[in-house]
Amino acid sequence: MVLSPTTAESVIKKKRKRPRDGKTFFSIAGAIQKAFTFCVPVKIFTSKIKATLLLSAMLVSAATGAFFALKISGNGNVSDAVLNREIRECVSENITRIRATQGDILELAVLETGVTYEISDDWLNVPADLAKSVVRVRVPAVFRFYVKISEPISVSSEERDGVIVCTVTAPKLRVVTPVAFDTTRMSWEKNIGTLRFNREELADELSKKISARLTLSASARVRENYVRDPARKAFENFVGQWLDSVRSLRERAGERVKIVVRFDDDPAENISLPTSDNFGVPVSI
Repeated sequence: MVLSPTTAESVIKKKRKRPRDGKTFFSIAGAIQKAFTFCVPVKIFTSKIKATLLLSAMLVSAATGAFFALKISGNGNVSDAVLNREIRECVSENITRIRATQGDILELAVLETGVTYEISDDWLNVPADLAKSVVRVRVPAVFRFYVKISEPISVSSEERDGVIVCTVTAPKLRVVTPVAFDTTRMSWEKNIGTLRFNREELADELSKKISARLTLSASARVRENYVRDPARKAFENFVGQWLDSVRSLRERAGERVKIVVRFDDDPAENISLPTSDNFGVPVSI
């Protein structure tokens, strides 16, 4: 059979457009579509897993870094950084006793000072850098000194060279106990050996002894001249105001009165009679 060129060309085109087996073509296309539909979700799912793992690794790394930073610095609690912490403060009061002082407390001197206490714990057969622990605390304390004016006060006077010398024996000088100290201004210094773990133990032991040590210190300070001298001067001013109202002295206006104060517990050698320039208190009407 002889075909014309036009007929032959049309047959070739039809052969190209027509597959050998229609079922095979559709089955292959369906398989490709199914494979593509299956691969896309798997790929997306795999990407999500990778992103989740990466994010988890970053969070673990950040948490680990924060943990070691807090651990090394020692200035924070690891649990506070992880948990939701809540602090509550409560105050309760139970009044055990109240009594009147009869108004006889006359405060004469106030001493403000900073006292430093130290406690150490050492293993003598081990180098100090490894085994010695030292804890120091500086305590801002206030010592208050007073007399009880309800106790006997003796007064004697004599005239010397036209000056009235008034000698007053005041009650013994006392100190208020327990001594007041400000816990918010206490400063701690803790040097702990590498092999020692007793930082808090030493600090607690030292804290328990602060009040007792301040009381002992107060008992010693009340005998010191740097406390007794200003207290003596304060009592002289108190007596001078009282003498101002004495009738016999008011009648002698212009007279000068010199006051000497000694406390009942003063050593005798610490008291001397005034000179012409000591503590002159003019008597006014």
